[in-house]
Amino acid sequence: MIDLLVRDGIIAGPGGLRRGSLLVAGGRVAGIVEGGTLPEAGQVIDAGGLLVLPGLVDSHVHFRDPGLTAKEDFVSGSRAAAAGGVTTVMIMPTDLPLTMTAEQFAEKRALGEGRSMVDFALQAAVGPDVGQVQALAGQGAVSFELFLSDLPQGVVIADAGELATALRAVAETGRVAGVTPGDDPLTAWTSAEAIARYGTARGGFTASRPPEVEALGVATACLAARLAGAELHLRQISTALGLAAAGALGGPRVTTEATPHNLCLTDATLAALGPVAKVVPPLRAAAEVAALREALRDGRISMVATDHAPHRPAEKAAGEDDIWKAPGGFPGVQTLLAVMLRLVADGVIDHAGLVRLCCEAPARRFGLYPRKGALLPGSDADFVLVDPARQMTIRNADQQSRAGLTPFAGTEIPATPVLSALRGAVIMRDGAPVGVPAGRFLAPG
Repeated sequence: MIDLLVRDGIIAGPGGLRRGSLLVAGGRVAGIVEGGTLPEAGQVIDAGGLLVLPGLVDSHVHFRDPGLTAKEDFVSGSRAAAAGGVTTVMIMPTDLPLTMTAEQFAEKRALGEGRSMVDFALQAAVGPDVGQVQALAGQGAVSFELFLSDLPQGVVIADAGELATALRAVAETGRVAGVTPGDDPLTAWTSAEAIARYGTARGGFTASRPPEVEALGVATACLAARLAGAELHLRQISTALGLAAAGALGGPRVTTEATPHNLCLTDATLAALGPVAKVVPPLRAAAEVAALREALRDGRISMVATDHAPHRPAEKAAGEDDIWKAPGGFPGVQTLLAVMLRLVADGVIDHAGLVRLCCEAPARRFGLYPRKGALLPGSDADFVLVDPARQMTIRNADQQSRAGLTPFAGTEIPATPVLSALRGAVIMRDGAPVGVPAGRFLAPG
């Protein structure tokens, strides 16, 4: 018996678009029928004229739970994901406390189960102390995250030898090491230079993290990973110089990630919006955005992830006259699909590219494919319906995140996500989350 029939849609996959009907049984994809007689089903969704995409997989989100829940928690963050057509999230470890021990990992998993609208995996943090790595792998950590700057001592890895040691420990688990590139001592120097030159002006923050700092972090991570034999994923590449370093030194065991905001917004956005648009790495010059878009086209960027990093509006407002007083980061999980549809309309990528970058590639890299990231027989029936003829405008008033404010507010999108489902159960209609939290914890493999 077919539980759900998604009838006569335009199904998007890595191979392109094809017309067909999606069959769902027991929460999984039972098949795709192209023409011919359709089976009877307990429920039918008419997808005529609509695009049918796999549910998006966001491999880089911060839900701030535990310890920072005034900014976000599993409830609000997952509602934002559901509203935007993201059905799987991978949650970074930078909460309070950071997720660095097996006990902290188990507690965080318990917080998500029963409260998340979407399925979730958890990422663990590794600093100079690698004693918990094997235990965290046993708990189901989908990746191990290493930070080369912008975090406190004890977490940040500022020594190349310590970095290689941590990468080798991760390699022994068979999991992926996610590295946020940078260089802590050099960032301190460039920040002091920027403050001396710009004072409290908004442009000073961009100047504090020049492309050279990113490229140095990329080079260090690539070379250390080569020595350690580690699988490396480079987070938030934002510059042509960072791309060049990854291309020259990375090799087949290195993947790269870019964010929607670094693919669409520029330093002019920071100048106009101020702290609402402050993020690490910063929004870059138009030439850097163009370089990232070209890399997206030719495959040098492996995937797109949001770095969803919400802060309360009052926290952001503190930096209106002094950019250094505002925290870096803003919400992104709800606007991911919309912004990618904008890139499709602009000819930067096609629908097949969208599915590859935001569904298949992240699921493959972190050990969740083909359960997630595809509409194949046996895959979880996570899907999004998009009306290609219905325009939408991103608005602050529609955001489910506690952050409320997005630098994409006012962006016109030529297509609209109208429904999303998790394992065949509808979790969003017309941009609003529906149903009760049914998200499950995901371990790789």
